[in-house]
Amino acid sequence: MHRVKLLIGLAWWLLLAYASPAHSIAIDVIPDFQEVDVGTSVSVDITISGLDDTTAPSLSSFDLDIDYDPTRLFFTGVGGVSFGDQLDLFGLGSIRVIDDSAADIVNLFELSLDSPDDLNNLQLSSFSLATLTFDTIGAGTSAMTVAINALVDANGDPLTADLQGASINAVAVSAVPEPTTALLMVAGLTALLRRKVRPTPPQGNARG
Repeated sequence: MHRVKLLIGLAWWLLLAYASPAHSIAIDVIPDFQEVDVGTSVSVDITISGLDDTTAPSLSSFDLDIDYDPTRLFFTGVGGVSFGDQLDLFGLGSIRVIDDSAADIVNLFELSLDSPDDLNNLQLSSFSLATLTFDTIGAGTSAMTVAINALVDANGDPLTADLQGASINAVAVSAVPEPTTALLMVAGLTALLRRKVRPTPPQGNARG
């Protein structure tokens, strides 16, 4: 009996040791700079990772809300969004929607037109979903978070993902101080004295 329990325990240990790890899909918000001067632009990459490389599960559709502080950042509009290419593997196109009607949210939607087999066999495990551009308009820190409305694999089944936001700190540019009146007067007097006090050039001896 003891021997049977030992064999069962060994088999269970081997099963745990060699079992495939569970998928841990993640969606991250990654700005190219976390601190920028007010008045400059910043690009923000929305990425997905943890899919299986060239096998299921793959991603066929996503519907995400990107939340930000509109007193610090200004979304530059649909022209400032660049979608990734892993939901359009053959350049056939995909259905894409950008909704910025809310003051503090950008909604991104994409639906692939590629076949489930192509997505499962060719899609990478980690890639960019989209890149957004914002202008910094106010000093301070803006948190930027992502919320999932839908995340669907190639078979039409829902996926879950861990979410990781970010923050962007907009720094006010310090004004260059103007020279004071006293400094200007000193500079002017110095220049005047330099013109008046000049060495007398040596004069040669007169010849008889």
